Formats: sequence, structure tokens, C-alpha cells
Amino acid sequence: MKRISKSLMLAGSAMLAMSGDAMASGFMVRENSAESLATVFAGNASRADEASTVFNNPAGMSFLSGTQIQLGAVAVFPSIHFTGNATDPYGPIPGDNSRNAGQIATVPHAYAVFDIAPRLKAGIALTVPFGNTVDYSEDWSGRYVNIKTAALTADINPNISYRVTNRLAIAAGVSLQYLKLDLSSRIPQFLIFGNPSMADGGYLLRIHSWDWGYNLGLLAEPWDGTRLGLTYRSGVDHSAKGTLTFNSDTSPFLGLSSGPATTNLSMPASITGSITQAFGPRFSLSSDVQFTQWHTFKQITVMSPGNPAFVFNEDYRDSWMVSVGGVYHFNDMWTFRAGVGFDETPVVDAFRDTGVPDKDRYMVGVGFGYQFTPAMGIDVGYAHYFAAGHATMNESVNRIEPITNAIFLNGRYNNHLDYFGVTLRGSL
Repeated sequence: MKRISKSLMLAGSAMLAMSGDAMASGFMVRENSAESLATVFAGNASRADEASTVFNNPAGMSFLSGTQIQLGAVAVFPSIHFTGNATDPYGPIPGDNSRNAGQIATVPHAYAVFDIAPRLKAGIALTVPFGNTVDYSEDWSGRYVNIKTAALTADINPNISYRVTNRLAIAAGVSLQYLKLDLSSRIPQFLIFGNPSMADGGYLLRIHSWDWGYNLGLLAEPWDGTRLGLTYRSGVDHSAKGTLTFNSDTSPFLGLSSGPATTNLSMPASITGSITQAFGPRFSLSSDVQFTQWHTFKQITVMSPGNPAFVFNEDYRDSWMVSVGGVYHFNDMWTFRAGVGFDETPVVDAFRDTGVPDKDRYMVGVGFGYQFTPAMGIDVGYAHYFAAGHATMNESVNRIEPITNAIFLNGRYNNHLDYFGVTLRGSL
């Protein structure tokens, strides 16, 4: 048992090492297969035509034949540009805001489904369900509010599915989730000590955690051609530990010291309803509606002995995602997919921070599948997300530099994201 647990942790760490920027609504990552990307998640919880159903709705495993395996990755091309400035009591603070704060990265995924008994299936999913990295330059105008925020997870999710009848399956699973969080910022010592030539102080927070969650799934086919899916994924409460490090220019007169740090973070629960309707043997339409309980992500308080508490106010709200997509099987080799969707942000204007400068977004996806042999195929997907307006910092409490409360960041963002995914799948 110890050997298995260690292997699973190492696998999760490898998934995390490959991942980076993946900002969906808030910092949820739904882009867990090329097919899912192309249909903008429509039918994820009801279509049950690929092994990624292990994560999206494990009850769908009961509707797959034999052993199914999937491996792939989604490349993320984020564009996050800030326009504005920061001011202190003496006027504007010089800064260079020209850099794209979004960084190109890769989000891997892997799935496997196995037969255990005539009505019993098992599967495992390796995914990155949450992740976001926003990295500004060291001299951007908001450097006293934030320089870098990187929140990444890796999830190891074994599941079992039982086919109650030929038209109904139920499932359950557990998630071993690894979380890593990095935060860094500058400290305006020139303002604190009244010395314009004084170098900036700064800190780097690095914390991590392993914790558990669970998930449930149901998939019904009330009549031929119609599938209804319902799935619940619990939140995961992380008790994270790590270090808080101040750079060498940080004055000892501030009374700050490097050392261990702890905090608690809650990844949200979600519930998804889904329907897939076939219109003949070649074409189907699907829709998914997902409700995410982001209200648990309110405040992050970092405690480090000898230092005041570092408090980050987020105050997220619950959010909805809805999508519609179609799949057309042109022939035995080619399949074409497309979808559209709307993703509501959990971020509110009054608490938006530069680490997740999020806004509601519209999503469009297209893609195809090609079957090399009856047992092996490839899926390719592309999606573009564009914001429903400009996210601004002008109303947020998080635009205020937290130590002196005398530096204010004002401005707006121009954001969009492009995704390109490839998944290989095979069956035995």
C-alpha cells in the first residue's frame, strides 16, 4: 500500500511539473481532452464515448467496451495585458506594462478504464483540475501589489462504476490532490523610510499540500439515443505548508523574517448536469450546465512566525458554465466536432486581484478525430475564449498596496486565451 501511494504521488507531481497557465473561470481547468476542448465541454458528463469520462462522469465507464486508454495534452496560449498605472502620494510610479503576463504552457491528461466484472468497471484519471500562472515583469507598475501568482494542482482520481441495469450506471471515486502555490511581490521601502533611492524589499511565498476529495456520478439512457448525466465533485480543503522568504534588500527595521509559513485554501465543489441526444447514427447534440461553489474561496491568511498575518481577500461568488456542442461521424475514420459556451467568472469587481484578473467569457471550439485502426485514434481540438468586457482594478480593494496602504493601482485588462489539444486513444 505504501509503495502504491508513493507511486501515485510521484505521478501527480510529474503531471504538475508539466503544467502551467490554464486559466478558465477563476482558475478551474476543464480542458482535459481534445474532444472536450472542441465541444467546449458539451456532453462531458453524458456522451461517454471516451476514457476521459473517468474524470468528467465516471458512470460513463459502464458504457465503454473493454479496456480504454487516453494520453494527451492541451497547450495554452494566454494573452493578459494590463493598461494603467500605480500612484503613490507623490504621483505616478514609473513602470513597464508592455509584457504579456500570460505564459505559454502545457496541461497534460491521462486516463484508463478496465473491466473488473460483467457489470463493474474501474478507471483512473490523472488531470490538472485547477491552475493559473500570471507573471508580470519585475518593473511593472503593479509590482508592489503583485509580481507573480502561480496556483497549480495535480489530481489522481481512481473510480469504480456499476451498471445497475442496461440503461443506468452509478459511480464513485476519490481524488488525491496536490496543490502548489507561489506568490511574490515588492515592498516599497522608498515610501516607508522616506528615501527615494532605497532599494525595494520583496517576498516569495511557496507552499504546497496533499489532500483528499471525492466524486459521484450517474448516467442514464432512458431510451435509445438519449443519455442523461449527473455528477458531483467535492471540494478539497488544503492545509498548506511551506516557506516565506524575504529578499536580501528587505530592511531588518521592518521586523520581517524568513521562515516557515502555513495557510488554508479550499478548492470548490461542483455539480454538472448533462444531456446528449443522437439524431441518427452519425450526428448528436449535447449540452452541459455546471455550477461551481466558489463561495468557499473567500480569504487566504498566511501565517509565518515572527511576522504579521498576510491576508489576501478574494470573496469569490458561485458561478455557472453552460455549453452546447455537436459531434458528426462523417465515416468510420473521420469525426468532426464543434461547440460554444458561456463561462461566468466567480471574481467580483470589488475584490478582483492581479493574480486572477478574470471576467465572464465566451467560448468557441472546433476539432476532429481520426481513427487509424479500429483500436487506435487521435483527437485534435482548438478553442478560443474571449472576455465579455474589460476586467478593471479600479473598484477592487486589492488594487491597494497592503503594507503602506498608500499605493493604488488603477487600470484595465485586455484578455483572451487560445487552446490547442491533442489526445491519443486506444482500446484493447
